[in-house]
Amino acid sequence: MPINLDKLTLAPVSNCLIAEETASLLQIYHLLPSIRDDRLYRFVITPLTDGTHIVARWIEVEEIVHRLMRYNDVRRWTLPELAAMSLPHDYVEPEEHVATKLAEVPLVSLIQRLAPVQGLDRQTTTTHEARTIRDSHPGRRVVVLESGAIFGVIFEEILNAGDVVPDPFAALPMMPEIVAEISEEVMVTGEVVPGPFAALPMAEMERAPESALLNEGISSAQEDRVFNLWIEQRLRREAEIVGGGRTLTRIVPPEEALAVGGMYVVNVNVAAPLTSARVQAGGVEQAEAMTAAAQIEVDVRLVADSAFFKMYGIPQQKIIFPRGGVSKNIASFIIEPLKQGIGEITAILSLNQKPFQKIVAQVAIGEAALADLPAEPVRASGLTLAAAAATMSSPLAYSPETDASLIIIREATGYTFILSLGSGYTVARLNLAEKEIVDAIRRARAEFLEKIVKKLDPSRNVYAYQMKDTTIPEAIHQEAMRDLRQIGDRLFRTLFFAPGSGDLGKEMGHLLRATTAERELRVNVIAERFAFPWSLVYALPFKPSDPVDPMGFWGYRHIIEYTPQFSARQPTTFAPEIKAGDRLHLGFVFDQTIDTQFNAPIIAEQRLTLPGISGTTVTEYDTRDEFLDLLSRSEGLPHIIYFYGHAVSRSPGERDVATGIEYGLGDSYLSINGESVTLDEMNLYAGLDLDRFDSAPLVVLNACESAELSPELYNGLVPYLIGRGARGVIGTEVLMPAFFAAEFAPALLRRFVAGDIRLGDLLRDMRREYLRDKRNVLPLIYALYSNAELIVKRG
Repeated sequence: MPINLDKLTLAPVSNCLIAEETASLLQIYHLLPSIRDDRLYRFVITPLTDGTHIVARWIEVEEIVHRLMRYNDVRRWTLPELAAMSLPHDYVEPEEHVATKLAEVPLVSLIQRLAPVQGLDRQTTTTHEARTIRDSHPGRRVVVLESGAIFGVIFEEILNAGDVVPDPFAALPMMPEIVAEISEEVMVTGEVVPGPFAALPMAEMERAPESALLNEGISSAQEDRVFNLWIEQRLRREAEIVGGGRTLTRIVPPEEALAVGGMYVVNVNVAAPLTSARVQAGGVEQAEAMTAAAQIEVDVRLVADSAFFKMYGIPQQKIIFPRGGVSKNIASFIIEPLKQGIGEITAILSLNQKPFQKIVAQVAIGEAALADLPAEPVRASGLTLAAAAATMSSPLAYSPETDASLIIIREATGYTFILSLGSGYTVARLNLAEKEIVDAIRRARAEFLEKIVKKLDPSRNVYAYQMKDTTIPEAIHQEAMRDLRQIGDRLFRTLFFAPGSGDLGKEMGHLLRATTAERELRVNVIAERFAFPWSLVYALPFKPSDPVDPMGFWGYRHIIEYTPQFSARQPTTFAPEIKAGDRLHLGFVFDQTIDTQFNAPIIAEQRLTLPGISGTTVTEYDTRDEFLDLLSRSEGLPHIIYFYGHAVSRSPGERDVATGIEYGLGDSYLSINGESVTLDEMNLYAGLDLDRFDSAPLVVLNACESAELSPELYNGLVPYLIGRGARGVIGTEVLMPAFFAAEFAPALLRRFVAGDIRLGDLLRDMRREYLRDKRNVLPLIYALYSNAELIVKRG
């Protein structure tokens, strides 16, 4: 019989912090809530290699550190080191306690509370067994597991009322890896030379000191401060002399390969551009102009491809910099290369739990791999810090309680999913092959085409969703909703409940189910090489006989925003608004042959109605040459470019069944008056080397397959447009019926260009309206590759 948690006190894992065995107390301190009362009573769980866990209540850690400060500074020790320590031979209990909560508990008893505890399976352990094991532990606590993953801590409250000691961590700078003095205990010709830090744990002595190159800028003429990322090697058997002192690290030049089995430190800071940096990203000074804060805190999370690297320590740290100054600290992450080849390291920068920039470095491991490095092995993408600050300070910004981010990073043998729900990050590595994802997406799109777009109305012997009247009969609608639920459920299960999802993947799936059902969210998807029809996802559990809950579909309940800036080659600075003034310039690109194909004035009617949109000036582009000329320009671009025509996306190695011709990415095309313009031609005549569009237009691709991106098509039409300077794209994810497309997109444009409505809100609201008023689900397949907060500002 499983543990009855109604009879025991449980601290769920969401209210705990899981720290790696190598994490120092300082690193853990900076990952806990910034308000002291919120962190004092948190449990910190450190899994050990033997399967047991150290469970420390943070108030106990502070008390232990406070009492030891007179004898030794242990703030850079790890929890296992603290749990295994012996008291100094001359230790005496302090006398200055004033009715503190732990004043009557001897230090040796406090340390015993850190003794490793078992992990109990929630389903196979009885309530009596859990209580007995809990009571046998000095700290009255035990870890509960669910399918092998940490579920929480069962504990009995043993704290007394009273005050707490002064925070022993508050006086230190925010850099957990910097050592104020460099240890003189270094390996020289294989001999140990003892120094003044010989009493410190070996793990502490091996930590990297601050780099000597922090103050080496490239040129004062460049941007004064940037985010720098560089790599240092931790040397074990040699000492390098820097400025007269000794260091246990050296800078690894970008053109040098890493060695298998070596120990390296990936560093990120804010300072002048460093000559040793592998990548630099600016926007710091502009961001400071947008805030009155005395200092800015940026979270840095490192993801290293697990097929090539093992990472040690805390994967997320803060860098803090004062106005006008360099960062007070460096975020430092220790990695060990595991095999030769090209490994990828990704640093994700977040402001107020909101990811805004990604720095990707491809690194050669082994000399032979240097030849395989791409021409641009490192790059930064996303938003500059200034653009992120502007977005967050906007009066139309979504509240932090509704903001969620899903970051997806492809690795050599799977994907890492990082989910942010405002209160922290949840990470799962999904061991899913790219082909599995591609096949799931293709199946979903094919089923949507066959079961929805081509759904037959037997009473009229017509395709219900392809008629000029876009209202769907009730019986057809109910059948379509059941088919759609099956498609959406399969998509969700493919990711989080497949055999390759693992326990952490399933845990993330359960969390998403609970959270997305609990409240409406703005979901920001950062997935440069992972296009997925998230709006079709149905996350609620159900039985076949259950009625379909429309709010189970993410596209109806939530605002889904793909972040195309993360596919660009440099951070963008778009503010979330189009300043149109009195007249908004709309460019209309179309394929007149559609009217002949459907024997209906589909294009002709739009040419008549679009100029009638209040406050709008329309310019038409109806030939191939006019369209290419538009793309090649950098100045005088429309605020919005609206395309209505045919489009086809090609995948590498795709073969035409009828002709046998093999296509590539560059063969993807748009058609203008019967003439195709391929992606290769766009890059030839209007390449990414040109100056970016001055107006940063929003592009609306109202076309068949216009946004049908798959993991292997990440360099398709949408990334091309973003690379040229478009601020975002709206496109359809499967073949779109012509009559519906001609009705929906102009209606969306009319309401959006009127001004002061967020694009994400408008798209979600129109989906709901079409569902309610016309029983039509087709708006679900319009994908938003843009900031959902984008608005038109008039006047």
